[in-house]
Amino acid sequence: MKRTWRSIFGGFVLLTIGIVAGCSSGGELPRRIGESLDGLARNSESGQFLYVDPGTPGQPQATLYPVRRSLLGWELAFPPVPVNLGRNGVAPPFEKREGDGRTPAGIFPLRTAFGYPADSPGRFPYRRVDSQDLWVDDPQSPDYNRWVWRGETRAASFEELLRPDPLYRYALVLDYNSDPVVRDLGSAIFIHVERGPDTGTAGCVSLPEKELVQLIGWLDPEQRPQAVIGSASAVAAAAAGIAGQLPADLPAGLKGRLTEGRLLALRHGSGAFFAAAVTLPESVGRLMQEKKSWRPECPVPLDRLAYLVTTFWGFDGKPHYGELVVHEALAAFFMDSLHHAYNGRFPIERMELIDAYDGDDFRSMDANNSSAFNCREVPGRPGVFSRHSYGAAIDINPRQNPYLMLTEDARPKAAGIAGGAAARDFCLGNPALCRVLPASSVDHLDRQEQRPGMLQPGDPLVAPFRQRGFTWGGSWRFPDYQHLEYDLGRLLSGP
Repeated sequence: MKRTWRSIFGGFVLLTIGIVAGCSSGGELPRRIGESLDGLARNSESGQFLYVDPGTPGQPQATLYPVRRSLLGWELAFPPVPVNLGRNGVAPPFEKREGDGRTPAGIFPLRTAFGYPADSPGRFPYRRVDSQDLWVDDPQSPDYNRWVWRGETRAASFEELLRPDPLYRYALVLDYNSDPVVRDLGSAIFIHVERGPDTGTAGCVSLPEKELVQLIGWLDPEQRPQAVIGSASAVAAAAAGIAGQLPADLPAGLKGRLTEGRLLALRHGSGAFFAAAVTLPESVGRLMQEKKSWRPECPVPLDRLAYLVTTFWGFDGKPHYGELVVHEALAAFFMDSLHHAYNGRFPIERMELIDAYDGDDFRSMDANNSSAFNCREVPGRPGVFSRHSYGAAIDINPRQNPYLMLTEDARPKAAGIAGGAAARDFCLGNPALCRVLPASSVDHLDRQEQRPGMLQPGDPLVAPFRQRGFTWGGSWRFPDYQHLEYDLGRLLSGP
């Protein structure tokens, strides 16, 4: 009874104030939704939309409008359907994270459905699932947000698509976070059968089975159907991408670079924090090739890298903007870790692309620059690509966080040394065998006295990176205190 009352009441209000945009036997379409679709239609060839209009912010109840194009404009194909969203409501465009209990706002193509029965209720592409079908939701896995077969993945966590309950008896797959897949941005976003009326989901959209079967039967793949989720303003923001999201005080150069790329991930936080990651801008790619920080023999192609701009606290106690190039899959890990560092007011001297130093890591360290991607060898190990060459590492405040670079000749003599003070004493006593880089960082080899910008276990920067699967070089036998890196085995697919 609650569902019927809500639908009738909503229709009564819209009729009373005259908000009507296109009619059919399905009833009336609210004008705000018609206007929102008008905005999308300028850049879309879709003829069918499942428009999910949230109710009270932060609540899971919503209404789904099945909308089609007609000669008279937009019209309802059949009456609106009450649906359920994530238990914590809707995430702003590009801000959903794995496990946050929110449904992503945005515009998502619908390309396939799956379910338990052998036959599909319509012409829409459909796949029957069995006990071997899994959807990976482990952000540490190379198979994250992928449909795989059991035995094909070593992921620690996944959704079984053939469940003991009817939730996935029928389901539509939203093409969300798929090209590229960004770790932790959310996975397995479906429109599926509900647990019960007004019961929130983990981040999907759910509704009664009868109405879902009707939707699948109505969808026509030739109409390139899309799901649209969110308020009119959220949908407009998703359609605009990065353009409407930039802070007013963002420097023009960073703004220009960001607007060249396609938005991948976003974070707005308290205290004026802002971070955004986009596909690598063409101008940045050209600069990287000119400065030789990327070359054709590098282990990651340019189109697998992302450009990231983030706010950070300077040593002057003021917020600044910095830029990094990172592996696209790790973009959210980097930005969210730096968000934690910002909230903890961890100071960073500067954050510029390595290309500002002609790709020279030693010059960058001398300038106390924090940087990420740089296609280079591990110092002292010819032919071995550094983790920086994959966009899977970052160096923070080299002046406050020394790198103890042991030479190959020194390894037999240093075999019994186990880090910390012993490594420091060996390097200071044997400068020909172990360099302290940058040279100006020698006075920070004593890690007992905490000073601004020094990385320490459990601090506001090291801790969030480690929680996201990064290793800190400060824990190594010969420490690299400035360095954090991600495990390539978790990043790259392979046998």
